[in-house]
Amino acid sequence: MTLRTRWRPGDRFLVRHKDSAIVVVEKKAGVLSQRTDSGRGEDMLSLLSQFLGRGARVFPVHRLDRVVSGLLVYGRTYEDQQRLISQFASHTAERKYIAAVQGSLQEESGTFSGSLDTDEMVVRADEEGRPAITHWKVLERYRKATLVEVALETGLRNQIRVHFAEAGHPLLGERKYTGGNQGNERIFLHAAVLGFKHPRTKEAMRFEARLPPELVKWKKSLAGH
Repeated sequence: MTLRTRWRPGDRFLVRHKDSAIVVVEKKAGVLSQRTDSGRGEDMLSLLSQFLGRGARVFPVHRLDRVVSGLLVYGRTYEDQQRLISQFASHTAERKYIAAVQGSLQEESGTFSGSLDTDEMVVRADEEGRPAITHWKVLERYRKATLVEVALETGLRNQIRVHFAEAGHPLLGERKYTGGNQGNERIFLHAAVLGFKHPRTKEAMRFEARLPPELVKWKKSLAGH
């Protein structure tokens, strides 16, 4: 059983790190982080169980939307999962994303701070919801779009997508929060950095994932306009 550290045709994910406590993966857009009630679509839990071998289990710590690519960590045991979840809950885990949004952001950096209602099928801003804090800074500017680095302080479902849509700058490819079709098309959002302490050794671990080819191509097309 070897790590998948380089993309091959047909790969849906890479395994960036594996030991007895955790598995760190980089998934492609189109793959679910975990199973849905409907059971439709490929999901990382099933794919990792197949990769690790008969009887192997993994426990989800956080998630990425199907339409998002990038880094995820899973616990190999329930106890490891809970130790990692506590880091995410206390905001000590590092999560950075690369996103491209519609239009031109006026400032070079900023913070979205508010509350999100995550009880609905479509997450929305709501004063009585849970606190949500998103930091961002501009990386590049194009004629009709802006490339940003996004750092999550909290990590509610769809937080980045909702915050930028509420600000009038939805992510490129966004439909769910712009009143369009809620299909599973690609959006310009990639989980590029993931950092945390190992649940057993307490060693600081940090992983980076480059933009996938389809986003590199998309980025070049933005620069050309």
